[in-house]
Amino acid sequence: MHNPEFTCSVGYDQQAACVVMIWKGYATTPLFRETNERVLACLKDKQATRLLGDIRDFVLISAADQDWLNEVWIPRAIEIGLRRVALVQPSYYFNRVAVDTVTSRTDPNRLTVAYFDDADNARTWLHGQ
Repeated sequence: MHNPEFTCSVGYDQQAACVVMIWKGYATTPLFRETNERVLACLKDKQATRLLGDIRDFVLISAADQDWLNEVWIPRAIEIGLRRVALVQPSYYFNRVAVDTVTSRTDPNRLTVAYFDDADNARTWLHGQ
């Protein structure tokens, strides 16, 4: 299997008042977790309650990292104020299943997650929330 080079940009969209992360390629567990810590730091720094995740070109989240997201990262993100997440659907089938698994284990009363086919619709949804 070809492992595309990993990149992830993390920034803040003033207009939509949300943190934006754009994931591409495949990340090892240490890189995945380190990058998610950067996202968490940005959420905290900006006191953001909304996150736009463009993960259409992100290859896969391992089972261990799915557990880590549900048990460690998501509770911490909620604790610092995250309430809404807009995700641009992964194009890789197995990552779509992984993301659905993580989302299905998230309490919808504490964190609202919605899926979109493109970043513009995701941003519009977040801006309207």
